[in-house]
Amino acid sequence: MPQIDITASIGSLLDFYKRERQIFGRCPHCGLPFRLSDVKLTYGKDLLTRMRVERDQLQERLVNLETEIEDLEVAHESALEALNQRWEDRLENEADKALSKAKRRIRKDAIEQSRVSQLGKTLEKIAPMFPGFGHHPADVRPIFDPIDFVVFDGHFHGEVTDITFVEFKTGGGRMSDIQKSIRDAVHRKKVHFEERRLRKETLRLLTEGRAVADRRLID
Repeated sequence: MPQIDITASIGSLLDFYKRERQIFGRCPHCGLPFRLSDVKLTYGKDLLTRMRVERDQLQERLVNLETEIEDLEVAHESALEALNQRWEDRLENEADKALSKAKRRIRKDAIEQSRVSQLGKTLEKIAPMFPGFGHHPADVRPIFDPIDFVVFDGHFHGEVTDITFVEFKTGGGRMSDIQKSIRDAVHRKKVHFEERRLRKETLRLLTEGRAVADRRLID
């Protein structure tokens, strides 16, 4: 068996093991023998160099991946901004259209409501002339506030038999609170008749301009 020169380089030592077919080794995993010349031998420097190369390759790949990710983020961000802008423009246009449509509808409704209101007020004044009003037009006296009409039934024929308060409404119109209170007062029979007189002395004082606040002027 040839002598091993321990002063030789690691490479020479590896070459020696490759040429020598009488040196055997045993696998630590399966326990089977093998010729040392049949296996690939290396040493730490080559392994470290390869690991450094692989590390550099991995770092380069990582840098490339980070660059690709940044490019994708920029591209997606630009696309999202463009899409967001398109949606904002579309929503703004739709909002403007809806607002214009609402304005036209409100204006139209206001005009129609005004027409109905004016027509209703006109009809209130001439309601006694319509068939179905239920009272002789000549018996009707309009006051309009707070009640539209006071009807003196029978007045046209010379004898009043009933007195009726009439509030005329059009469509879905409702009575005001004061009108409801008048209706309730009539239902409770809180309706009265009073006669008042101005004395001759009162007329004379008023004519002469000598009327005073502490003097009773009406009986």
